Amino acid sequence: MQHADILALAGLRVDGRKPSDLRQLKLKTGVVPAADGSSYLEQGLTKVLAIVHGPHEPPRRGEATQERGAFSCRLVVAPFSGTDRKRRRAGDRRTVELESIVRQTFENVVMLDLYPRSEINAVVHVLEADGSLICTVMNAVCLALMDAGIMTTDMVTACSAGVVKQSVCQDLNQVEQNAGGAYLPVAVKSRSQEVVYMQLDSRLSVDRLEEAMAAAVDGCAKLRTVMQEHMRATMTVAFERNRSLDH
Repeated sequence: MQHADILALAGLRVDGRKPSDLRQLKLKTGVVPAADGSSYLEQGLTKVLAIVHGPHEPPRRGEATQERGAFSCRLVVAPFSGTDRKRRRAGDRRTVELESIVRQTFENVVMLDLYPRSEINAVVHVLEADGSLICTVMNAVCLALMDAGIMTTDMVTACSAGVVKQSVCQDLNQVEQNAGGAYLPVAVKSRSQEVVYMQLDSRLSVDRLEEAMAAAVDGCAKLRTVMQEHMRATMTVAFERNRSLDH
């Protein structure tokens, strides 16, 4: 009997997870000392490095107004990040779409009114892509913004859900995402649970859509807990280090 058949009989997914399990998480902040904020995030085999610069004066006039700052995002996808080993150039349609999604999402969260005539830039390097890429990118950008001390109205977390072999599953990998079932990435504000981004490319019944939405929001809550605990631990270590230096 094949390994996949054994997992299927046990009710597990192709990577051995239960439907309600997230992929293994690994996160770090402050990984690029030269940046104002940075984070490295692994969700399963999807690996992303996010770097935040700013707030600073925009290089060209008109990019930010006197009343409100500007937020921009640039996505750099390594040619070895996916199975096709395709070099994605600047202006690639999919890359531009992802950049626009991230920019529009965080423009509604970052308190740009506090940064007039300024610009905040997020540069995201995709080192490996194995499903739910947009969710991993959003989570990494959120961590980098917090590391940079950028003021936001809320914390954004993102998680995907989808239908895999008639079961609603959280945090899809690339094999599950390409299996032909529904794929639903969702981003929410942590405190208010307001949905700031969602996209569904396949048809789903109302009941199935509600179930998938509930699974995605539940995944966002799990990610929020992990990210908050990491930031609290990081701040505690920094506080203790500064106190020891003062003494």
